[in-house]
Amino acid sequence: MDSNANWITELQATRELLRHGNAEDCAEDCAARLRTMLRTCGNDSVRRAMTLDGLGRALLALKHYDRAAAALEESLALLRALPCNNLPLLAGVLQNLAHVRLEAGEPQKSEAIGLEAVALCEKNFGPDSPRLAEALLHLSAAYYRQRRLDEAEARLERARAIWEGQNPTPPELGTCYNNLGRIQEERGHMAEGIALHRKALALRRNVLGGCHEDSAFSMGNLGVALATDGQWAEAADTLEAAVACYARLGRSDSPEALGYKRNLAVCRRALEALGGACVPMASADPAEEEARREGLLLEIVERELVMFLETPNEGGTAACQQRPDSFRIMRRMAHAPLSDATLEAYAADLRLAERQGRNFMIEKYARMDNRLPPLQDNPLIDEVVGMEAAFMREASARYPAVIVYGGDGQFENYLRCELETLSPATLDLYARDMRRAAREGRNPAEERYRCLARLMGKGSLEEMENRARRA
Repeated sequence: MDSNANWITELQATRELLRHGNAEDCAEDCAARLRTMLRTCGNDSVRRAMTLDGLGRALLALKHYDRAAAALEESLALLRALPCNNLPLLAGVLQNLAHVRLEAGEPQKSEAIGLEAVALCEKNFGPDSPRLAEALLHLSAAYYRQRRLDEAEARLERARAIWEGQNPTPPELGTCYNNLGRIQEERGHMAEGIALHRKALALRRNVLGGCHEDSAFSMGNLGVALATDGQWAEAADTLEAAVACYARLGRSDSPEALGYKRNLAVCRRALEALGGACVPMASADPAEEEARREGLLLEIVERELVMFLETPNEGGTAACQQRPDSFRIMRRMAHAPLSDATLEAYAADLRLAERQGRNFMIEKYARMDNRLPPLQDNPLIDEVVGMEAAFMREASARYPAVIVYGGDGQFENYLRCELETLSPATLDLYARDMRRAAREGRNPAEERYRCLARLMGKGSLEEMENRARRA
């Protein structure tokens, strides 16, 4: 009896270390402890199953997905072989395995396992059980990863209804609100998404405290949603609070904190571009600012290139996909006239798209071929297309041998489909850039071709034009 109690105490201590540790070496330590415990389990199937479950979670934290899945599969086999299954443990192992499959990039396998977990929980614990709500939450993640938003939302709403009926309120309800908020954001329902993020933050502050890691995460998500909606001032305040909270927790270098710092920079740049009260930037040195801008452009173009190379082509790999350096030049040229604020916002769009599994290039080309309905109906798109077309006509009239504007609608269609992939906040900043250029008598089309001449080592745009005319 004492031996069993000691073993349970040691297992719980190891799981707590894994739950609250924040470094990779913590997971390594947990995995080592659990392997040692496995050697002391003997033929006790329940002990082995519980230890393997913990080991699977530790290996997941280390991103050793195949080994994590193997440990959890062995745990499941042991539990299923028992005459009387330990149902709570079985449900937990199923959900952990579903999580591993999801993180390993296998959402369909995760879905199948998640459906089994939901069926088990509903049958054995009832339709109002918190265990069922947890299983539904995990299953919704598999649907979300497959972009099956309606199915993800349906499972989240069921989980929400169960948790909202619990007293005291469980912290998992905050996760539910958060995920529902993201779905609303992706549908373009920004007001509804922001409202759900506010609910998640309020709940987590009430249940967990103002400076808990989950509260900081909700603050960050709310800030990102506000920024996407163009509410820059409140977004900056919210993101700054999130970053400060991560710092107090000693988590400043976590992926979440670093992501929110980048979004905070977007907000600061936007406020600066809009002429509002701006939080001072860390450096005003022109050389450092130029280096920062070049680094941002490099990130944008490389993220776009990954999307471009992943874009399927009906006849196999397209010729242009075999020339990545040409793609880099053309996209670097395209972004040349945009302000730092717009580039920051667009970089944030690309990062978010990557997390969501979206590919802007696939969406743009599918829209150009009318294989997708419009991605958004924003009047700014017509305004920007009109201004850019006017710039192109003017530039083509001055440099007809280099800047060719056909006037057949192809330029407008390409640009419109590209603009539809931008977030409303980025689109707003893009439009402001074009209006500012018009007021200042600048021509962004010419600026792009001057950038092209420089990148190709062709001298000035005028020199390119003269050479093209002689040729």
